[in-house]
Amino acid sequence: MFETLGLFFGSLLDALIGPNLVVPGEPFMISAGYQLYSGAYLAVFAVLLGGLIGDQLSFLIGRRYGFRAQKSLLRWQPKIRRPLARCRLLINRSAFWVIAFARLLGPIAWVVPFMAGANHIRWSKFSAYALIGLALGVGQFVTWGFLLAAGVDNMPILGEAATFVSEHKYTLGLTLVSLALLYFGIKKQWRYSWLKASSLFLAGALALNYSHFFWWSDDAVVPLTQTENIEVNLAELDYKVYAGQSTLYAAQALNVVYLGESPVKLMDELGWIQNKTFSRSDIELADYVSLLQQSTPPVSDLLWNGQPQHFAFQLPGTLTHRSHIRWWYAGIDAQTKQPVWVGALSYDDGLKLTPYGGIVTVLHSISPDVDVEREQLKTDVFRLNDRWNAENIQLASVTKNNSQHDYFTDGHVLVVSEQASYVNNLQPSESIAFITMNTQS
Repeated sequence: MFETLGLFFGSLLDALIGPNLVVPGEPFMISAGYQLYSGAYLAVFAVLLGGLIGDQLSFLIGRRYGFRAQKSLLRWQPKIRRPLARCRLLINRSAFWVIAFARLLGPIAWVVPFMAGANHIRWSKFSAYALIGLALGVGQFVTWGFLLAAGVDNMPILGEAATFVSEHKYTLGLTLVSLALLYFGIKKQWRYSWLKASSLFLAGALALNYSHFFWWSDDAVVPLTQTENIEVNLAELDYKVYAGQSTLYAAQALNVVYLGESPVKLMDELGWIQNKTFSRSDIELADYVSLLQQSTPPVSDLLWNGQPQHFAFQLPGTLTHRSHIRWWYAGIDAQTKQPVWVGALSYDDGLKLTPYGGIVTVLHSISPDVDVEREQLKTDVFRLNDRWNAENIQLASVTKNNSQHDYFTDGHVLVVSEQASYVNNLQPSESIAFITMNTQS
């Protein structure tokens, strides 16, 4: 009870004109958020109520004594006449923005309720705007307190969001600059302000696209090394890939596994064409145009475990419609001791504007029914000869096409190898353990 009263009075004094010059409210609000993590909702109510009463008292004090206080202040400091006049003009012209967002502007929040009262802002208007400001101002520190109590490591979405923002920093910067140009253009009554701002954004977006694909794509790419011999279990692999470093991107499917030294031999026998990739091939603009003319454009990068594909292949097709697959080296299978390659097999079906790798660009639209391509590859493998084996195993989860995924699937993954059936090739105890683990996953 005493702790809750302390939070209330701390928040009250932080909002009350006079005491708020020396009493900081942030520790009380952060403390309320810290207690909220343990279920103490009363703590949050206490700081909100204290802030509400403090704002109202400051407003009433300003309404009753504000004019005399300003006259006394002007006799003492005549030089502040112009700043006070500007303050009155601003708070009357833009009452909503000033009152609602004052708590986000540091020391300005100390005097805004008082000045609103002194300038005879209507009480109902002030109360409505101040409630919004109270929710924003108190809410930010309560949130920080909650996160401190929870621990950022227990909330991975924050790390993903930070990664997403960091990856898009240039696009976000370009957007802000373009909006700023538009704002000043309208304010200064420039002709064609919209056209100028739009042209700047388009030129910047094109520059970012060129830089991404032809300059930055090979940054921090780890070379393919199979000497590490990291053991992996097929049932424990992540069967999703993304168009950037963050999992906030819509996922695409990993739906093929190849067991053997390299999938290149299998692809060659099936008649697939090896593509160049922006991350692992030295591609200039002239090379890109030449590959477009051959209907074998370079493959844009997808990331699995933070790394782009090691190989990419396509079947003969058009620029906008083709089957293609990307391969990543995953390690050594802990059960069969063979190298493991995971593949993302899908079908390009037209073009679309999409966020990708920190930019916005035009890429192929992926057909969401990835199981169709998987089954076609299985049929093609069986047609080769008896040396190859292909079987569907439930390694991934059943997935619907939604905001988190660009595809839907029954969760089966095609496992291809030059030896016998993958499950049959295990020792009896290994086979039972694998099937049990696979069922649980």
